[in-house]
Amino acid sequence: MRILALSNLFPPNVVGGYERLCHAVCGDLAARGHAVTVLTSDHGGKLAEYPGLTVRRDWRLRTGADIYAPYEGSEADAAALAARNLAALRRALDEVRPDVVFAWNLFFLDGSLLDALEAGPCRTVVMLTDNWLLVMRNPQFVARFFRDFAFGPAEFVSPGEPAGWRAMLGRVRRSFGHQAPRGLEAIFGSQFMRDYYAAGGIRFGRDRVVHNGVSLPEVGGASRATLVHPGALRLLFAGRLVDLKGAHTAVEALALLDAAALGVERVVLTVVGDAQDEAYLRRFRAAVEASWRAADIEMRPVVPEAGLPALFAGHDIYLFPSLYEPFSLTLIHALACGIPTIASRAGGNPEIVEDGETGLLFRQGDAAELARAIGRMVREPRLRARVALQGRAAGRRFTFRCMADGMESFLEHAA
Repeated sequence: MRILALSNLFPPNVVGGYERLCHAVCGDLAARGHAVTVLTSDHGGKLAEYPGLTVRRDWRLRTGADIYAPYEGSEADAAALAARNLAALRRALDEVRPDVVFAWNLFFLDGSLLDALEAGPCRTVVMLTDNWLLVMRNPQFVARFFRDFAFGPAEFVSPGEPAGWRAMLGRVRRSFGHQAPRGLEAIFGSQFMRDYYAAGGIRFGRDRVVHNGVSLPEVGGASRATLVHPGALRLLFAGRLVDLKGAHTAVEALALLDAAALGVERVVLTVVGDAQDEAYLRRFRAAVEASWRAADIEMRPVVPEAGLPALFAGHDIYLFPSLYEPFSLTLIHALACGIPTIASRAGGNPEIVEDGETGLLFRQGDAAELARAIGRMVREPRLRARVALQGRAAGRRFTFRCMADGMESFLEHAA
């Protein structure tokens, strides 16, 4: 196949897992013998060549100096930027003549690109492990969803449950109407994302859920019945420091924990993540100060993927308190490395973590419930050992190979 992959960012310019996953999948498709061209932006300014891939950095993103800064251009500037990017897309289509267009994250790009793909002659598959297409087509729904669920009191339940938020969002979907993209097909990174788009009124004539997957090293299966350092409980948060990742919830839960009541001398929280979102970082630091536990919080920079096993091995419990989470690669890594894990019920997390079997789940944003879950993990060493062992087996089901096979199969076989 000749494949034209589209992505707003592409390594070495990265923010999170979306663009890293795009790079890994494109490289794998090229290694399988497909001709892969990537059309992306020049945002970040870094350049690199990748064997088997042709990378065209012709797009410009509608954002500030960094990905978290607002765009400061005028409406005329934005219109000119959109026209420039659309022309770059049309050039790529004319020159590559792809059998299929594979569109990944198009945040910070204009919706006219999507319009052109829908109206064009090329088969287009969108990879949806985030809400970028919903933001383009139904921003009112996205705003309502985040207000009511991510930041509001409405409670998520597992996407596999017949009741709860899916039934409620079904009523929301009917109020917005049905918006079927013309000619687009979709690969969803989780069942949650498929439900989320349907709730927003967007269904596709052809789609498939292909769970995100990772490449996993072989790691030992040490028992978690005892703490890594006797007398000290070491908690870990690892993820981007942005509001939706919920690091502040981990800090608030820490403030509710009493070391003596847990039978330890000290409770320590390690926070690993980037600090690019300066606005959130200020709020996070305020939460740390308000907790009166700053001495028990250690900040560390981002750890590369190869360093994750050692990071998890050095801590007792991994906290994953996202407010919104399509399907997390880091959460898969954590389970597969055998660290007892407590995750929010947000988004696709319940598709990875089975409550009480492969980890514990709590309601997103509820620091008190998170603190209670931590207490339970500490007081029940058999539970820690069981969820670590079973979580390791569960995490290792989400492999990069299974994901890549599923994607290739979908791309190769048109309706």
